[in-house]
Amino acid sequence: MYTKVYKMLTSLFTSKTRIKILKLLFNNKSYHLRELSRKINITPIYTSKELKNLEKINLVKKTKLANLTIYQINNNNKIINELKQIFKKCN
Repeated sequence: MYTKVYKMLTSLFTSKTRIKILKLLFNNKSYHLRELSRKINITPIYTSKELKNLEKINLVKKTKLANLTIYQINNNNKIINELKQIFKKCN
């Protein structure tokens, strides 16, 4: 089942890393870069690149907390709920 879902999502999204990031962030949690990288098993440099891409299209927002940058889903985005539903259906 997971393989079929993964193939559907990779067809929809061009980056497997973006899929992993969104899937994790859709759990309504916040993560700093290294923690997120560890959880999805992708280098921090590449994770950072994909987070910037997601931030550009307003799906992810970042906030500063002392010397950490925290990333989370931008719930103010108009399509977030629909995307969450797509990810939920594909699980």
